Amino acid sequence: MKIGSKSLAGAVAGAALLGAVSVIPAHAAEGWFESHIDSWRVQNESRRWWDNNDTWDYTGIYFAGCEADGGDGFRFADLRLWKVVDGAPDRDKGNERNYCGWVDYGDPNSRGNYYFELTDVSSGSFLSVDYVKVAW
Repeated sequence: MKIGSKSLAGAVAGAALLGAVSVIPAHAAEGWFESHIDSWRVQNESRRWWDNNDTWDYTGIYFAGCEADGGDGFRFADLRLWKVVDGAPDRDKGNERNYCGWVDYGDPNSRGNYYFELTDVSSGSFLSVDYVKVAW
C-alpha cells in the first residue's frame, strides 16, 4: 500500500497533535486550575479548591519546569493531599512523589475543600515549578 504525501503529512500532523494533547492529562471533568510555585519550603500549601464529588474522576497534580535549590538539582517533590475538616484536624488523603509530571490521588470520594502540601523536596530547601495544574 502506498501512502501519498498528503496522507503521510496528515498522519504525522495527527500523531504530533495527539502527542501534544496527551502531555497534560485532562481526565478530570469537574474542575481544574493552573498556577506556578515560587520558592516553596516544606509545609507550604496550595490554594484550596472545592470538589463537589459529582464525578468519579481522580484528583491529580501536574508539574512542569521543576527546580530545587540544592546542588543535586530537582529529582522529586513529595506532595500530600488534604481535605479541610472544619473544627477538627484536616483529613490526610495520601502522599505522592511527583517527579515533575503527573500524580494521581484516586477519587477522594467525598465532597469538600482540598489542598496539597509540600512534604519533601529531593535537594535543597526550596522548590519552584513553572507550571502547575490541579484537576479533579
